[in-house]
Order: sequence, then C-alpha cells, then structure tokens
Amino acid sequence: MSLFFKKKTLVLPTIWGWLVLIPIPVIVIYILLINVYNFLAIEYPTTSDVLVVEGWIPEKGLKKAIEYYHENNYKYMVITGVPITQWSFSSPYSNMADASAKSMRMLLFRDSIYTVSIPSTIVRDRTYSTAVALKMSMETGDIPFKYFDLYTVGAHARRSHLMFSKAFPDFNIGMVTDTDDSYDPPVWYKTSYGFRIVSSELISYLYSRVFFYPVENEIRTMISNGRYADVIQKSRFSKDNEFSDTLTSPLKKSDIQLFRGLSYFQIDKKWNVTASFSLDTASPVFKMTTSTTRLPEYRKYGVLTFSINDSVFQLTAYQNMDLLKNNPDTKYLFVPFKDKSNNISSYGGGRFMDIEIPEYDTVSLDFNMAYNPYCAYADRWSCPIPPPENYLNVFILAGEKKYH
Repeated sequence: MSLFFKKKTLVLPTIWGWLVLIPIPVIVIYILLINVYNFLAIEYPTTSDVLVVEGWIPEKGLKKAIEYYHENNYKYMVITGVPITQWSFSSPYSNMADASAKSMRMLLFRDSIYTVSIPSTIVRDRTYSTAVALKMSMETGDIPFKYFDLYTVGAHARRSHLMFSKAFPDFNIGMVTDTDDSYDPPVWYKTSYGFRIVSSELISYLYSRVFFYPVENEIRTMISNGRYADVIQKSRFSKDNEFSDTLTSPLKKSDIQLFRGLSYFQIDKKWNVTASFSLDTASPVFKMTTSTTRLPEYRKYGVLTFSINDSVFQLTAYQNMDLLKNNPDTKYLFVPFKDKSNNISSYGGGRFMDIEIPEYDTVSLDFNMAYNPYCAYADRWSCPIPPPENYLNVFILAGEKKYH
C-alpha cells in the first residue's frame, strides 16, 4: 500500500472558519453581478465624424442615435444590418439596415444615410461579417474610409467593439452605448430577460476573446457569393408571385390554385461564366421557328464564346426585330439554347436567357438566370425553338428546371 498511497494530514476549517470563508465567494459573485453589465456596456467615443449604428437596435435607440448624431456634429450616418429572418415574405425590406434607415427617415432624419448589410446566406458570426461588409464598402468608396464611432445598445457593446476591431485592426474605433430599457441594468439578474441577455453576452464575449480568430478573406468570399445568390433568389421569389397571380400568370387558371412555386437548380456561381462577345450583324433577318405556325423575325447580332469544364462552347445572341421596331431603345438580346439536360431535368423545348447588348468584348452569361418559355406551362403559348446552332453538348445544371 505504501507504494501507491501515503498518509497526509488534512486541515479543515472549524465552524467559525466556515462562517468566515463562506461569505467570501458570495461577496465576489455579488460584486461580479453588479458590475458585469458595466463591463459589457462600454463607452468611449472618439473625435470621429462618422457614426456607425447597428441596425438591429430598437426604434427608440434609433431616435437617440439621431439625437446623438446632431449633438456631436457628425457628418456621416452609416447603418449596418443583418438579414430579416422573420416576416421576411411580408416585409418590404430584406435586411435591418434598410428597415432602420427607413425608420430614421420617418423620424425626420434628413442627412444622407449609408447602409451596409450582409446576405441571407450568412447565419453565423454576423456581427463580424457586418464589420467586414462595412470595410468592403469603405474600400470601394461607397462610404468614406475614416475612423468611426460605433453606436449600439446594452450588453452587446463590448462584443460588437471586439468584432469591429478584428475587422479594422488599424482603426481607432469609438464606442457609444445606449441603455437597454428592456431590463434594469444595475439589477439585470432580477429578470429572466435581463439574465438571459447579459449572461449570454458575457459568455459570447469571453468565447470570442479566446477562441474566435476569423479568416477575413473567407468572410469576404461568403459576402460576395451570398449577395449574388440573394439577387437571384429575389428574382425567383418575384417570379413565383407573378405566376400565382391570376392577372399575370401564364398558367392555366385551373393550375394556379395548385401552383406551389417553380423548381430550380441550386444556385452556383460557377455557372456565371464570362463570355467573349463577337459582333456579327451581317446575316439577313430570318424567321425563327416556334412551337406554332407563328414565325417572328430575328437577326443574328453576335456570338458568345465561353468555357465550361475546360471545354469551349458558343451561343448566338439574337435581336427581336418586332421588339426593336416597337422599342428602338431596347438594349436586350435573346439567347435561346438547348443542352443535354433537356427532357431529363430541364424543359425539353430548351430554355432562354436575356442579356444586355455588350459595351465591350466580354459579357457575363449567367445560366443561373436561365428560364423556361411559357410553352412549358400551357399549350396556348407560342414560343421560339432554339436554333440548332445553339445546342450545347453538355449538361447545364443551372437555372429553371422543368415544370412539374
């Protein structure tokens, strides 16, 4: 036994000793409780003339931010925001930055307002992501590249300042913190809401301080790709609403009540290719074959050359002569095409794209925006059939899928 264990004298407090020792941790905990809010709700403004307001704060906070802006003679108002994830289908705004900017206008704020938001695809580390988005806007000149004061509410302040400091390591970022009226800050622990907010912010701040080391370039890529996806998703949402409306839908009336949205391939930026454009208007006007006896007149306008998976392809862009006659200022070209996905996952009659007449010798050709002709939804429509020269011997797994 002596090889593995040994006797040792253990000294324990007496009853009087316990009476002296027990209050010590209680006092320490109490001191922490009454001071943790002040620790989190930091405030030290700079002499900047740029005020950056976090767009998620309540409208009462926005009103105070306006007052603070005028009292301290700021010149630039910037609002950052995250996507609106509740009531997003009924709200006219997709993010809190734009919604808060509108609230400021209703509160009679008359100076210019710059807004910065992150796309809906970013659901984690959103405070840091908004800071990176702000930095990207400053770099492009959309917002003055200057030191700024960050305006927020309550216990979120210290973590917000930390996240923005990580995005702007060379900036002297000030902090202006409004009081959170949803609980009593000195006794935040006396209400369930106050306890939940302050304790979670403390844990989040400690975690961020010790473990959060973001890679800025990755966040920049996520923002860029997410904004691209949001634009396409918004277009698809609008089209679904158009198809569900009896006044604008190409569907049969009997199908509208059953309509639950169009089907699409997953948005993928790799299908947004850069094509070289070669102008070619020498060919005579011709009558394009359609699904009926109708023969609309088109002319060849140019050739688009691009690569997919290291293979080179070409598509011809056409100009609708009837459209040009009725609207001489039109700048759109028609790009119908077929590919190997037809009759499998996409409409058998081919799909269409529209592009603006290129100003240079290259153009963005985005197959994520490829759409079906109306013939895919009802027999009463007359639709152009893509000419043989616009058949792509590859699967284009992007854009709209076949109906049903």
